[in-house]
Amino acid sequence: MQIQISGQYGDPQSWDLFVPLQRQLNICFDRHVTGSYLRTITKFAIAFRVSGMVQDFESKGPERMKLLRKQHILTMDMVYACQPWKSIDRNSLVPVVSADIATCIDMMIGRVRRAGELLQCEQLRMDAASALAEFERHFLGKVV
Repeated sequence: MQIQISGQYGDPQSWDLFVPLQRQLNICFDRHVTGSYLRTITKFAIAFRVSGMVQDFESKGPERMKLLRKQHILTMDMVYACQPWKSIDRNSLVPVVSADIATCIDMMIGRVRRAGELLQCEQLRMDAASALAEFERHFLGKVV
């Protein structure tokens, strides 16, 4: 199984701030989330949708979860409004993004559980938590 983060960015400033986070999250999930936790779903796909000057996604938080059975994917959006990300630095944003991704993963686990897909819930939770801890260590340089 794979957890993959993608993004849609509302301006170059949001791109510059979030893309390094997106890339590092993907590296960490590739390292830690390697098991067969689900029956047929092979990917959790989380998309950052970060509002900016060019495009405003007009909401915030986790939304639009979709189970695409034919593609074996569960998708979800994590939407960030222009504030507060425009007023903080990357180090302040890292724990927020980590917590937001953890929330998305929890919601996605709940969805696959209801769909009868879940085989190894605790292992998936532990592996995702390990990936997020590595993500935070990468940017913050501390033991999490």
